[in-house]
This record gives sequence, C-alpha cells and structure tokens, in this order.
Amino acid sequence: ASFYRIREGLEPIEPNPSLSHAENFYYMLHGERPNETIAKAMDANFIIYAEHGYNASAFAAMVTASTLADMYGAVTSGIATLRGPLHGGANEKALEMFMEVGDPEKVEEFIKGKVERKERIMGFGHRVYKTYDPRAKILKKMVEDLIAQEKDPEKIKIYEIAKRIEEVTISLLSSKRVWPNVDYWDAVLLYLLGLPKDFFTVFFALSRIAGWSAHVLEYVAENRIIRPRALYVGPKELKYVPLEER
Repeated sequence: ASFYRIREGLEPIEPNPSLSHAENFYYMLHGERPNETIAKAMDANFIIYAEHGYNASAFAAMVTASTLADMYGAVTSGIATLRGPLHGGANEKALEMFMEVGDPEKVEEFIKGKVERKERIMGFGHRVYKTYDPRAKILKKMVEDLIAQEKDPEKIKIYEIAKRIEEVTISLLSSKRVWPNVDYWDAVLLYLLGLPKDFFTVFFALSRIAGWSAHVLEYVAENRIIRPRALYVGPKELKYVPLEER
C-alpha cells in the first residue's frame, strides 16, 4: 500500500489500529475508510486467495523449505514462481481483455472469433475445476454488490462487458467443460476496488503468503528434502570427441 502511494506521488498512510486487516489495506491505499460492502469484498478476496493446494508457487515454496532454507527464502520462491504468466497474471490479462473489447455490443463477435481461432479466453478454464469455479461464484456476488453502488460509467461498462463475455463463452464452451475461474471475476472486483492492474498479482501474493507459510510449516515439521529423480532417455555409447576436434 505504501509503495503504491509513493509511486503515485502520495504520502504513505499509517495503519489504523481500529480497522481490520482488509479495511486497513483499502484505507492505506486510498486514504479513506471503506464502507461495509467494500470491506466485505476486500476481506473475501484475501480469504479466497489465501490457499489453494499444491499449485506451482506453493510447491516451489515447499521445495525450497525442504532444503531447510528459511521462511523468507521459501516465500521468495513462491513469489518468483507466481511471476510466470502461466501461474500469476491471469486476472490482469482478463481485465486487459475487457478493455480490448471496449463495448458490450462487440462481445459476441470478439469471443466467437477467439473460439474459431482456438485462442485462449482469459479467466476461463482451470486445471482442477471442470465446472464453474466455486470461488468465482463468491467473487461474482461481491462484484454485483459493488456495482449496485458504483457511479463511475467506465467501471459499470467493464462490468457489463465481463457479464456479457461470461454469457457468450459459457454458451459456446460449457459443453467442453470450460467455465469461469477465480481470476475472471477477481479482475472486475479489484478494478472496482481501485487497484491498478499491475497490482493484481501482487494482491494474489499478499493473500497467498498465508497458504505458502502454512504448507512450509506443515512440511518441515517432518522434513525430507524434495529431490525428484530423472530418467535419462537420450543416446547411449557415444564416443568422446576431444574439444579441439569438435
């Protein structure tokens, strides 16, 4: 929150001990107390992103911890893994897609074109969930609560685009078990909460530190170094060629 304000040329704000964790984060970002709807949405988002099994970043954190590196090293490994676009950044890309479409009336043509070209629709599909991501259902309800009090026409338009993309994509791809995942409605929610899109993955990490830490503490209590074996399947019985002859 302080980094964001410094980047924007604003003075950092000290936390208010009378506010909750989620309320303080919003307050320290924007300099105003959130209302009940905003506070609930922020809190739900932190909780939903706190943990989700053995995804790439959680596993990376545990591999590092299994060497008996400290918690800082383990969390840093999680952050570095999350940095990859195949793991982190999906909600940011979803928002970019909404902005690219620009108008709810253009959604159907845009999505049908993507499906025909077999291009990925950001915020859809999941390695685990082959139905509507249960986390996305919660976030969608939070978005609907936020949009009911929203007056910014640009934010309302992004919501309408997201809503229409969901309708069209489900009609085309639900038979193939492709449904919205957690990042889809999270993109809209964070946008409504006033976070810049390059902070979306940061918000993920802020939440997931709880999950990474829990996995690490559980694993190192009965630690064994994680060291997978690899089978060599390349050519055999090759002659050594001296360096000067190569």
